[in-house]
Amino acid sequence: MTERAGSGPRGSRSVSRRTVLRTVGAGVGLATVGTVGSAAEEYWTVVALPDTQYSARDERYARAQTEWIADNRNEEGIVFVSHEGDVVQNPDRPVEWTYMDDAMSVLDGRVPYATIPGDTDFMTDDDRSSSIQQYSRHFGPDRYQLNGWYGGSGPATGDGRSGNLSSYQLFSAGGYDFLHLALEWEAPGTVTDPTTVLGWAQTVLDEYPDRPTILTTHSYLDVRAEGRSTEVEEVNGRGNSGEQLWQSLVSPNDQIFMVLCGHSWRDDGEYHQVSQNDACGSVYELLANYQGGQKRGQGYLRRIEFRPGGGESAPDRIQVRTYSPVLDEYRTDENSEFAFDVDFDTRFGRSTFETDCSGDADADGDIDGRDSDVVQRRLAGEDVDMDTDAADIDGDGDVDIGDAVRIRDKGRGY
Repeated sequence: MTERAGSGPRGSRSVSRRTVLRTVGAGVGLATVGTVGSAAEEYWTVVALPDTQYSARDERYARAQTEWIADNRNEEGIVFVSHEGDVVQNPDRPVEWTYMDDAMSVLDGRVPYATIPGDTDFMTDDDRSSSIQQYSRHFGPDRYQLNGWYGGSGPATGDGRSGNLSSYQLFSAGGYDFLHLALEWEAPGTVTDPTTVLGWAQTVLDEYPDRPTILTTHSYLDVRAEGRSTEVEEVNGRGNSGEQLWQSLVSPNDQIFMVLCGHSWRDDGEYHQVSQNDACGSVYELLANYQGGQKRGQGYLRRIEFRPGGGESAPDRIQVRTYSPVLDEYRTDENSEFAFDVDFDTRFGRSTFETDCSGDADADGDIDGRDSDVVQRRLAGEDVDMDTDAADIDGDGDVDIGDAVRIRDKGRGY
């Protein structure tokens, strides 16, 4: 049987791409966002800003976050900033909007960024039918439309007041071209109706099918349930839960490799998981919201570092760190600092985002208990032929007991 490319020493495909990047300078992919320093030749960074609603009442934090980002954008290779929603706590207080507007303006002309409305940004908390005009005034399409990295917003509505709350952005890093989707809180609609938020999002994905995608939405994971949200909190029932968003938009679109969210904040305000989508590709789902912590969250933000060649079980690594520019301190517990090993060329570089997740480890044309047995016998060191490409059903570059379980479940029709 043929071994999976790159499963031993780095595959020639990965080596050749990285050799080219070193030759021309890894900063080439970042040219659209400014000059990149030496650190960015080794890794690039996406920063996630968790709910700033309390920061809008305490000026020590939000501006310190954005100033740190602007000051360190070259050294840390910061290519994009994503605000996870709940910009303010009291939407009827203009001073909060003015302060957050000024804080986010520090990024203008320096780093591409996106904001999304959370439930507290509506004039009546959790009520989508209430006014969202203050958010639209400060963070609507007019704020971004002159930037080359801004793709657009949608969907429009007939009333002209509550539409265009979602948007998309385009950026490049490490030789890859990315799409970022910023979806409003509990994005409503269906993927088949382009007049709704989910339908609009699907049209954007269809327009850029070859771009690996990060999706940011306010409410998606639930820290208490340690999984996706299953209930819609909007008082009129208008919207989709995290699980509904996964089923209808994320899982069917393999180009979405990461989902960022805030909102849920009990305990330490952190949770992450890795899920397999319909194509058996890995999706990295990350929740961060520090509003329940000491002193309004102390300015903590998420540094998501993409490190080519930094992996152990796969060629590359996505390293997540939690850092406060206010305290100049890191949180280092297992929920705050963690990593995912992944092959960037496989996950980001393919022209179509499909994986061979057949599960047919014994190559006999069907999937049944024998395929799971083949994997387990191989792992036990028994001499048995195995199609490692087909057996690596989660596409992480390794064949392990997790693949055996997924093959078993697939053979049972789960």
